[in-house]
Amino acid sequence: MKKVSFLLATVLIGGMMLTGCKKPDPTPTPTPDPTPTTTTVLYKVDNTNGNLVMSDCFKLNVTYTNAKGESVTETGVVVPWSKSVEVTLPFHAKMEGELVYNENELPEQVVYGKRYGVGNYTGGSLSIEMVGSFASVNKEKFLNLMQEHPDRLKFTVEKDF
Repeated sequence: MKKVSFLLATVLIGGMMLTGCKKPDPTPTPTPDPTPTTTTVLYKVDNTNGNLVMSDCFKLNVTYTNAKGESVTETGVVVPWSKSVEVTLPFHAKMEGELVYNENELPEQVVYGKRYGVGNYTGGSLSIEMVGSFASVNKEKFLNLMQEHPDRLKFTVEKDF
């Protein structure tokens, strides 16, 4: 009788152990994707550097990356120029530009150069590092410089956010 009771108790305890185990859920609950992070990217080309103001004969041809990651080109725009774009992170921003001029519109003293940058707004404040410099020369020297260095008024900047 003791053997039967022991065997019965063992089977009963074994059965409780098997039924007490939780089976894995065949369809796990999906974790929601995090909300995409966005920021405002600012493309900027300035017409001042220190006390030098670019001669107003210059126009800007610029290509920049829009929120969809496509290149957008604007031609003949007045400097200073800026464009802000609301983007989803991560984002690769790129801006290429060239300052163009009409030789007949050049003043006798030409202030030229390039000052540009790509930044973004974080916590309500703008974070942008402008690069480039300006120079002031007479018209003849400017034209000679542009003939020797035709790419001097071109620029490219890229930044990952």
